[in-house]
Order: sequence, then C-alpha cells, then structure tokens
Amino acid sequence: MSKSFPQNRQYYSKFGKKAALLSLLFPGLGQLQCKAYLKGTLIVSLFSFVVALRLMIAANPSFNNSGVAIAILTFFPLAVWGISIYDAYHSAINTRREEAARHNVQIITPIRGFDAANLHFEEITMTKNISQRGACLIMSRLLKLGSVLSLNFEGKSRNAGRVVWARETGNYNERLVGMELLTPLKKFDS
Repeated sequence: MSKSFPQNRQYYSKFGKKAALLSLLFPGLGQLQCKAYLKGTLIVSLFSFVVALRLMIAANPSFNNSGVAIAILTFFPLAVWGISIYDAYHSAINTRREEAARHNVQIITPIRGFDAANLHFEEITMTKNISQRGACLIMSRLLKLGSVLSLNFEGKSRNAGRVVWARETGNYNERLVGMELLTPLKKFDS
C-alpha cells in the first residue's frame, strides 16, 4: 500500500510554480525541468520554428502575406506558450507527488552523523516507509532538525538525508525521524 505525504496540493504548488516560471521564460523549459525531455524538446522546437517562420515572413515583403496565415503564425506561438505554462505547472506537481509516494518497506540501514548533542554517532536503523524523496526511520537518537546524515540502504549506494521532523513513538527510547533524501532514489516498486 502506498500513499502520498503530504496530500496538501498547496505544499506541491511551489514545485509547480517553479516549472511554470521556467516555461514563462521560454516554452518547454518547465517540461525539461520536470524531466519530460521529449515533451519539452518538442515544445521548444515547435515554438522556435513557428516564431522564426513568423519573423522571416515579417522581414521579407516578397512573401505573399495572407492575413489568415499571419494571424495563425502570430497566435499559435502564444497558444503553445500558454499551454506550456499550464502543463509545466501540473506536470511538476504530479511528478513530485509520484516521487513522494510512500511505500511501507522495512529496510535495515546504517546511519551516520551528528546527534542533537553534536556527538558523532553510527546507528543501525530500520525504515518504517520510504519514497524516492524521503524515508521515515525508527531510531533511538535525538536529532536536530536540519541535520544532514549519511544513510546506506541495502544494495544501494550511500545517500545523504536531511532531518525534517522527529517525534517520540511512546516506546522507550524510540523515535520516528522523517528524512528528506538529498539525492532521490531511483524509481522502485513495492
């Protein structure tokens, strides 16, 4: 069973706004930022071609300037631009949600770093759940928010994560720690 955390669309809108701003600067850049390389390349190419064609027609009076053709070549790039902004916004939100989908997978992982007392430690922990962008760990140490720790998932390379939340479980000396992975994991199935 997987779930997205958090479900709040407002949380994800910051990622959509960044992609939309890139597409506002130039159509297709937001799609490229969302790793939709084919779609982004097609939008950049189509927009560039139509704008270049329109400029070439405007600069050369020998072309037969049909009013309909000029109108199409003027408004088509604007439509592509608008659609690119809209698509980049929603694609970025959906991509981030997919990457944040939690999978209830228990993985033993050694973790290293500095605890709340600023003492170096190494502890063997277990994940409660994991996503491409984060993990919830069951730990005994008290950690500072914002601390960067080193994790090593089974069969995976070493990764760094930042502590984004921590809370007591009610069991003696046991805490849940939410980590944001600084390098997202590759897509996996639970």
